Amino acid sequence: MKTTVGILTVIFLMAFGLQVNAQKVKRNSCVNGISNLSETQKTSITELETTFQKEMADYRDERQAANDLEVKKEIREKMLNARAQHQKEVNGVLNPEQQKEYVAWIDARKARGNKADGTMGNSGMHGKKGQGNVDSKGKGRNGGGAGKGTCLNNN
Repeated sequence: MKTTVGILTVIFLMAFGLQVNAQKVKRNSCVNGISNLSETQKTSITELETTFQKEMADYRDERQAANDLEVKKEIREKMLNARAQHQKEVNGVLNPEQQKEYVAWIDARKARGNKADGTMGNSGMHGKKGQGNVDSKGKGRNGGGAGKGTCLNNN
């Protein structure tokens, strides 16, 4: 009995593992947000996304290594241009109805905070636009104030 259960468990895990590996499309890929894509369209878009992500990774590395703010701004402009070019290339693969879905997909990403313009949303701490914890007056998380740390003179 134990052997049968063990064998069935191994078969189940292998089948599950193969199923997971067969789904190579990334979770945040636009392929998941556009309906009625042909296999050719899916393949083309996936290739475009892979190339684009590699290009963006190179730009991010270059930008992080730069010390000059002007150089960082120039690289940022290159990134924005690359994204616009990528979106244009993806649009070229889609039919007019799918292009509308693609625009809606991009807009939905912007709305949930994955801004296509490079910002990460407009919320400050606690989800309120720029407010943070406005009543803390420097008392710290628990409101304890001074006198609790080892660096302070606690006379």
